[in-house]
Amino acid sequence: MMTKLREMTFIFIWILVFAFVALMVFEWGMDFTGLQGRSNVVGKIDGQKITIQEFQEAVQNLYLQERESAGQEPDEERMTQIRDQVWEQFVQQVLFKKEIERRNIQVTDREIYLYMTQNPQSLPPAISENPNFMTDGTFDMSKYRQALQNPQIDWTPVENYLREVLPYQKLQNIVTASVMVTEEELKSDYIENNQKAKMTYLMVPSSAFFKDSVKASDKEIRNYYEKNKEDFRIEERRKLNYVLFSTTPTAPDSQRIIKLAKEIKAEAEAGEDFAMLADEYSEDPSVRSNHGDLGYFEKDRMVPEFSEAAFSAKPGEIVGPIQTNFGVHIIKVHDKRVQNGQEQVHASHILLKFEPSPLTLENSQDLAGNFAETAREDGFKEAADNFNYEVKQTPEFPRRNYLPGFGQLQSAVEWSFNEKENAVSSVYRTPQGYVVFEVDQVLPKGYRPLEEVESICRSRVEQQKRLELAREFAGNIQEQLNTGKSLLEIAQSDESSMMTLDSTDLFTRSQPSSKIGRSPEVLAAAFSLPIDSVSGMLETDRGIYFIKVTERTEIDEESFKNQKDAIRTRLMNQKSQQFFAEWYDNLKEKSNIEDNRYMFFTS
Repeated sequence: MMTKLREMTFIFIWILVFAFVALMVFEWGMDFTGLQGRSNVVGKIDGQKITIQEFQEAVQNLYLQERESAGQEPDEERMTQIRDQVWEQFVQQVLFKKEIERRNIQVTDREIYLYMTQNPQSLPPAISENPNFMTDGTFDMSKYRQALQNPQIDWTPVENYLREVLPYQKLQNIVTASVMVTEEELKSDYIENNQKAKMTYLMVPSSAFFKDSVKASDKEIRNYYEKNKEDFRIEERRKLNYVLFSTTPTAPDSQRIIKLAKEIKAEAEAGEDFAMLADEYSEDPSVRSNHGDLGYFEKDRMVPEFSEAAFSAKPGEIVGPIQTNFGVHIIKVHDKRVQNGQEQVHASHILLKFEPSPLTLENSQDLAGNFAETAREDGFKEAADNFNYEVKQTPEFPRRNYLPGFGQLQSAVEWSFNEKENAVSSVYRTPQGYVVFEVDQVLPKGYRPLEEVESICRSRVEQQKRLELAREFAGNIQEQLNTGKSLLEIAQSDESSMMTLDSTDLFTRSQPSSKIGRSPEVLAAAFSLPIDSVSGMLETDRGIYFIKVTERTEIDEESFKNQKDAIRTRLMNQKSQQFFAEWYDNLKEKSNIEDNRYMFFTS
């Protein structure tokens, strides 16, 4: 009995784990050059300082969770995402806490008691999924209530957890209290997803008109640009020069991996359990669940090199090392069979990836560091010329977390927007290698010049002209319809090949036929025209449509009644989430948030 009590007490410990995070500095991506004298404040949120130490502790915690769940080390790009996620959590925590205090939101003991007794499934998995509270895989309220009444179980950690969490939940409830779903919205949603229509249509595609007369003149292009200049408004941007120091595995690195693969193969051939070897060495992410066992597969399911080796081997044979674009494989064939006329192999494998050694990484980083230091003294391009390094350039980019050519590298983006032209960066680590940047151009906000968007303007002007020609051609069709001709008769008498007659299957407003797209004009007509009547001209981006509705289902009021509650719940959740997100964005906009992470991180 006491053992079970100790087990049940242990499940609550995780709730307070945030208070016992190890005070270790997680160094991945940190820039330790020139830290002396620098502030240790990674950012400020409405005046509240976030130190690099507390930020790194939170990053470390999330990193460990990620590594545990994925079974492998997060790469640089994922680490950048983790830091972004942690920063956003700090922003939310500070701003929400200020709102809770401003609104004087409090949680009573009674509310905590009611939540614990009535909503255990909403508690963290340590409780809601705990085996002690399960019967046949389902949460058992009677077992849970017995535990609640047991004086030997200390529920204080759960109470403290709820005392911290519930104010945030109450804040969200207060903010979204005004959100409502009307009867009209319920009915409209049901109709949009359930009422169906089928139609025949005659289309005059604008793409059919490629004449000299649709070519745009320089004057027309300029006039379009001036009238639609707001379409080409741009934010402040940067353009960077950079030198990349590759971290591609060297020949010795590859030889080291192949040597290890041969050693593993020798162990397997000597009788070592292949699954245990896979668990120990394989870098295939799926190894945690399948222990390297790929099951049965056909030849075309795997890359050619892998399949050729597996299908050429005999059952019980171990082959390798086999090189593919994934790395080096050791393959053990368990069985072969023919199923549904296809030969299949049952095999396991161990994957070793070609990755740079620590020495290779260190050498590349040293080269990059030496270059950065020289570039600051002598100039970026001069230093590159002296070292015979190739200087490349990024496209211009706005202040986002994405750097063209490098993916999510917000720290470098932020650095570039806080520096002037010719500034030289620290060394950044990226999936491609180590890189040093120079701010080449600071581009102010404004409008893209006509020269840059001329092709866009030309295309739009010519599309307008094609639509005008399609409209003129469709006018003749309208005249024939007015005389009583059918769509079929008009199509059959056409000798111009400028029109298409076709029909659709049944479709809904939310999932229209791919033949007509999502044109509001066509969809509105499809669900409003009387059956067998023909529409007038319906202009879309694709061209001109004439439609004839051949079938349309009626609204099933009984079905609507049965689905009403589910629709209400879904719409309420959607509207509440959207409303809260907009409220939060507005809260952030009004807040004073200073993000200095770019000063500390180089990946």
